[in-house]
Amino acid sequence: MSETPDKLQHAELILRDYGKVLSTITAMGYAHPVSLLPHTKDQIKDAIQALLTELGDADGRLRDSLFEAYVLLAKFIPDEDVATLENGQSIMAKRESSDTDLETADRAAKLINSIKLEMEALTADLTIFLK
Repeated sequence: MSETPDKLQHAELILRDYGKVLSTITAMGYAHPVSLLPHTKDQIKDAIQALLTELGDADGRLRDSLFEAYVLLAKFIPDEDVATLENGQSIMAKRESSDTDLETADRAAKLINSIKLEMEALTADLTIFLK
């Protein structure tokens, strides 16, 4: 099913904006503040799906890039959670920790696990969408 030209142009604009963000973030970062996103996660997902629908089986490299960009959305989490992750990483580097530190490190570990689970869910979501 082909999208309307207006919808495709809007999707391309959204993905151009998102691509600019992806080009500026470090690949090493485990998570990024959701406030960096130029559009909502749902708008970006819809834009990627629209372009994948339009592409069909053409241009495998572009399809792979769009798929990866879709899954990377999981790394964009609430800003305060990014701070918790950063604090948790610094706590893990210390030799001694207080109970409060351990709670923060535990919260950071849970955030990392939730990101991994969301990445798996997004992969499954897009795989089903493409069938």
